Amino acid sequence: MGFNKRSNHGPNPANISDNTRVCLSMEGVVVRDTGYAAARGATRDNEGNWIVGFTRFLGVCSPFEAEVWGILEGILILLNKGYRLILILNDNLEVVQTLSDLNLENSGISVFRKTQRIIKAEGVWKIKHIPRSLNLVTNSLAKLSLNWKSTLQVFNEPPKDTIDLLQDDKVNGCLM
Repeated sequence: MGFNKRSNHGPNPANISDNTRVCLSMEGVVVRDTGYAAARGATRDNEGNWIVGFTRFLGVCSPFEAEVWGILEGILILLNKGYRLILILNDNLEVVQTLSDLNLENSGISVFRKTQRIIKAEGVWKIKHIPRSLNLVTNSLAKLSLNWKSTLQVFNEPPKDTIDLLQDDKVNGCLM
């Protein structure tokens, strides 16, 4: 699957080259007992270096919605920073397959429709399924999002707990 080219609207606020390819690994999680959901993601450059991470507490929603919220939040953060060439890594095969079908427009889930509209309109992107075992950095952000219950938390520097995992992901070949 190659990168899908989309139009490049608006200025590049961070003065970042549109040719800079970044890797957004993300996932959503729903706690069985409470139904509370969170999304978290980490973006790295092609060498595996941290660019930005985020966590977002979502309240109660389905696992599918949590995954899509995470993708939407990650894309919006990256577009705001001027990145337009994005590889999205996700460990939910259903989400990857559904978002890859750009002709699917009849979803009853509004966050899905919004995410799909942005993917169609902005940047150059590719979405790829990866095993959960290769999503170590993103998994480590889970505790933060569910414990803090903050709407959106953005990390311009990697949290201390993720530094060793960044190196592990490089070794495991979890990037592009």
